[in-house]
Amino acid sequence: MIRHFKLLNKIFNPRFKRSYCFKKDEDIHVQEFINRELKLAKTGHQVLVIQPYIKWGTKKDRLTSPEMKLAESESLINTLRDWKIVDSLKIGMTSYIKHTFFGPGNIDNIALKIKQDQRISAVFISTNILKPIQHKHLENYFKVPVYDRYLIVIQIFREHAVTREAKLQVALAEVPYIWSRIRGIQENYTERLGSEAGQIALSSKMLFDDKKDLLKEYEKKLKKMITKLKSHREHLRNSRKNKNLPVIAVVGYTNTGKTSLVKALTEDLEMLPKDCLFATLDVTVHGGILPSNLKVLYIDTIGFISDIPTKLIEPFVATLEDAMFADIIIHVTDVSHPNVDVQKSHVETTLKNLNVESSLLNSIINVGNKIDLVGNYHKDENCNYISCVKGTGIQELKIKIEEEIIKATGRQILKIRVRTGQKEYEWLRLHTAIMQVETDGDYSIVKVIATKSDLDVFKHLFIYKKSGK
Repeated sequence: MIRHFKLLNKIFNPRFKRSYCFKKDEDIHVQEFINRELKLAKTGHQVLVIQPYIKWGTKKDRLTSPEMKLAESESLINTLRDWKIVDSLKIGMTSYIKHTFFGPGNIDNIALKIKQDQRISAVFISTNILKPIQHKHLENYFKVPVYDRYLIVIQIFREHAVTREAKLQVALAEVPYIWSRIRGIQENYTERLGSEAGQIALSSKMLFDDKKDLLKEYEKKLKKMITKLKSHREHLRNSRKNKNLPVIAVVGYTNTGKTSLVKALTEDLEMLPKDCLFATLDVTVHGGILPSNLKVLYIDTIGFISDIPTKLIEPFVATLEDAMFADIIIHVTDVSHPNVDVQKSHVETTLKNLNVESSLLNSIINVGNKIDLVGNYHKDENCNYISCVKGTGIQELKIKIEEEIIKATGRQILKIRVRTGQKEYEWLRLHTAIMQVETDGDYSIVKVIATKSDLDVFKHLFIYKKSGK
């Protein structure tokens, strides 16, 4: 047992090259390690995408179509660098066979297609997660690596994780998969993950109990590290709260344009939105100014996606906590997407499951993005339609945000008469949002947006003291 914990210490040693998820810089050596452990060719994988679906019965998905599901599955592969789609199939089924997933006829047809097309180096079966025994049978039949949605999304997370926290969360997201594999009969699937957890599952010829103990220690260490980072986030959240700046969380299905919207609202030219799934894995905070000169903070969050195993997304729930503590939420949808209604419903359901306060849910600002990509679209009076690329509707949206922020935070709009350039005027300039200033001789009539606490302080400093109260 001692030698196994030596292995654990080696894994967590920052000098250990394989401990890529704890390194600050992702250099070429780390990339080589990832490619090797993921069994990636230098040019990536040439993939056959298979979209299974239930043809009829109670388990049939009636909210979307096999074509739409296949399109999203293909977009997952297209998000991966150097992975290419060779061919795609939709396979209708009455149920998922226990040991082989597909029936014998479909398995033979897929195996024949792979044999006839030498370009195919991997198969992606777009189902949440394959059981170990299913994985074993399919790879035996197909003679190429087989990936499920869990593994593919992990690949994407790995490519897009930039910060230390994101990398830790990806590592933690891999652990449940490793647990299922070390309990199963086909442990070598963990090697494809290329993770420290995978190394534990594969290390030497350890007994099951030894692997279980080692993985428990590894998981415990990850959670401890993430807890520290969570405490840091809470500190930053409290710091923002102390500064009394309104917070706006931007949420939505992956690749609907959340980052593009934050860029448009803040006019931050340094932000570089990407046209791909899960481009943002970290919560990022960006300052903006509303038409009234009220300063606000926009929080860009990780995107949502359907058909993702709960265990895979759980480590990232912490990144959505900022949305739960925001003053208002903006929900961005892509009106050009044929499945926009299903995506919108999925995000709304997820937010409810996160126990976001009903008052916050009821005040969500719905935003329909990418109107520049569609000619005619059904307009909902409760939705604000915009184009982040063209700038259409952005100014109107800012006004809407301002209205909702004032309501949500209890701020007031009022006029205060003060001596121009004196302490009262300077205090208002520093602590409130000045909308308008009118001069009246030696005085200024200042129209401001202020919180009740700001007004109480102002009265205490400049009214009560002078009056002797």
